Parts: sequence; C-alpha cells; structure tokens
Amino acid sequence: MKEERRVVVLVDNKRRDLPGTALLAHHLEQRGIKCFLEPLEAWKASLAVHRPHFILFNHLLGSHLVAYSKELRDMGVKVGVLPNEGILYNEEVLAFNAAKFHNSAHVDHFFVWNEAHKKAIEKGNNGSIKNVHVVGVPRFDFYFDPLKPPKSSPYPTVLICTNFVFAQYKEKDPKIADRLFAPWKDRVSSYRNYWELIETNYRSREMFFPFLDKLLQSGQYHIILKPHPGEDAKIYERWYTSLDQEDRRLIRLEKDKYIWELIPQCDVEIACETCTTTLESWICKKPTIELLLSKHPVFYHKFLSKMTLNCENPSQIIPTVQQALSGEKEREFFDARKKHLEKWCDSPNGHATEKLASIIADAAKSSSPDFSKIPFSYQRKAFKHRLMNFLDQPYNFNPFSMIKFKPLPRLDQEKIRIYRKTIRPSDVTRWKKKIKELYSENR
Repeated sequence: MKEERRVVVLVDNKRRDLPGTALLAHHLEQRGIKCFLEPLEAWKASLAVHRPHFILFNHLLGSHLVAYSKELRDMGVKVGVLPNEGILYNEEVLAFNAAKFHNSAHVDHFFVWNEAHKKAIEKGNNGSIKNVHVVGVPRFDFYFDPLKPPKSSPYPTVLICTNFVFAQYKEKDPKIADRLFAPWKDRVSSYRNYWELIETNYRSREMFFPFLDKLLQSGQYHIILKPHPGEDAKIYERWYTSLDQEDRRLIRLEKDKYIWELIPQCDVEIACETCTTTLESWICKKPTIELLLSKHPVFYHKFLSKMTLNCENPSQIIPTVQQALSGEKEREFFDARKKHLEKWCDSPNGHATEKLASIIADAAKSSSPDFSKIPFSYQRKAFKHRLMNFLDQPYNFNPFSMIKFKPLPRLDQEKIRIYRKTIRPSDVTRWKKKIKELYSENR
C-alpha cells in the first residue's frame, strides 16, 4: 500500500490568499495529494500535526524561517516558495526581492510569475536555488471558467480600487513602520526615506476622495469601492457612513469580497496609480482608468499609464468614465496590454494553479522524510494547534488581547490586525467546499 503524500500550504493573509490556496489544494487532491492549509503562524505546529512531504511558504525572510528551512532539509521535507507578489517593475526592487530570500535558506522549488523574476532569482542567489519555475499568476485563474463569476447588475458599474497601503503607517506606532522597512531602507535607494513614501501615500489618499465624491454626485453609475486588502479600511467606512441614504443607494463598500469577485461585475475599473487590479481588468477585457495622484516613482509608472485612460483632475472623472464606457480607445491599447501580460503574467490562461500543483505533487511523491527528527518542542505546539482547531480559532488567537478594559498599545493593536487576517479552520472548509462545487457544477 502506497504511503499517503501530504502537503502543507502556509497562508499569510486570508483576505488575499485563501481562495488561491484552496484552489491549489483542489488540484493537489485531484492528483492524490492530501493538502492542508495552515496559517503562517503555525509553521512549527503544522509540521508535527501533518508530517508533510512538502511545505509551501510565501516567503523565507526571517532568520527563524531560514533556520526552519534547514531543519526541513535535514529531515527530508521538500521546501517551496511562492511569493504573494511577482510584478516588480523597478530593477533595484526586483534584484533586492530576488536576493532577500536569504542565500542561506534552503529552497527546493521556487515559483515565480514571470521570466524576469526567474532570472533575478537565479542571479541573486548565485545559482543556489536550482529549481525556479515560471508558473504565471495562480490567483488570476479566477478570471477564467469555471471560477469566473457572471456579471449580475444591468446598470453601468464602476469599480474603484484603492492602493494606499503605506498611508496607514502615518497613524501607527513609528516602530511598526521602522520594523517593516528595516530590510529595505539600506539596500534599496527608493525606500531609503520610507517616511517620505508614507507621507506621499497619505497625501495621495486624501487626493483620492474628491474623485470619488464627483463620481457619486453625478448619480449616473453604480459604484463599487474596494480598498486594498492590506489597507486599514476605517477611513473608507467613516466616509461611507457620512453619506445620506440616497447616496448609499448608489455605492457599496466591499471590504471583504475578493477582487476577482468584483472585476467581472464592473463595466469600468479605476485604479489609484500603479496597481495589479489594472492588469486583472485587462484579462477580463474591462476598460481601465488610472487616477494620477502623486506621480511618485515608487507608486507610478509612466509606461503603464500609456496603456490606459488617465485622469488627473476630479472635474474630469465623469468625461473620462464616459470615454472608457464608449470603448473608443480600447483597440489602441490592445497590443501593448497583450505584450505586457505576456511578459509579466506569463499570458494568463486559467491553468497556472494546475501547473503549480503538478510540480508540487511530483516533488511530494519523491520526498522521503524522517519524521523522527521533529523536535519535541514542535510536538507541544501540536497540542495548541488541535485545541485552536477544536475552538475554530486562528492559531495565534489570544483571548487576553481581545479584552479592552483600557486602550490597547499600538503594537498590541497590530497583533490584533494580524489575528484578523489569519485563517481559521472554518474558513478553509468553506473555501475548499466552494471550489469543489464550482468545478462540479461545470462538469
């Protein structure tokens, strides 16, 4: 009797990653591989609980994970990395991102979105990572059947996607930003003065609201406002609650839905300077508009703005939307967009996750771990893992941090933010079931 092969996929952010990892689990299980989705925080416990033949990370940045990758190597568990983001236009950022997956880390298989990233990984790691695979963008598979949702609203719909992730750090404990940018500030010149980036992104967010107000005041469109999953959505919630009932009828704030659920619902997509939602909209053949705000080189790329309609002034947002809806410029953009998607996204076709799953399945089948080498300290963490699963709580759940007898220090608030983005067992069950149903319905 053949031994069951097991894979653990560590999930960093359920608001961004969960559906894609559930899709990967589906394709692995179609290949006879048992797949477990676990929060990144459970990296030790998941080894003891599941005894996997392969573990997939989204990064190996911290020294603790580097050391862990070597432990996995020594016991024969295969290690893979699939970064959450793989479109890095700035050459300096691309080179740093490629090399920051420490040369000392052990990686059996590294998965990238495009050839540019692959070349940078091979160069930046001096050939120490032998297996670098271009698989495309797995999460873009949701823009193809049987996963793509149908358009449901008959009204002209405008989707507005914000991208002000850095802005929130202006209002947080400075130590949080210092810690976030520590790996970058001395190695990437454009991130050296990271407080300038935070201030610029903050000002751009302030500049954004007049565009939104003008669009809403026109009363001509159904509007979907989608904050970036890495943003603090409170500022948008406050803006939304300040609207009168009539205005709320025209707009909905979507904090929790995934972007791939929303882009197929729109007729025009508006992005705030450079954002992957623009590329995703091109995949869905949607006209796009780019709001030109700060034009800071970290947030804005002129070559991208040439492939979409631009709007610099709130007074021009309605005519620009009307032009986008007319489709008169779309043919001019078609060839450039096609080449861009080919270069940076490996020409999305809906099969990236299948390609990824095939490589992981083969690697898992060739793995022969010695699980007797699992440290006893990891076994202790397995007890907590089972308890949290029984309670349907994230692995990093701490009941004491939820008690608000007094205002929480900002660093404790950051822990709560991390807790809220962490998957729980019922999240995994729900999404695995949903993916299975989508495929079953389309047989």
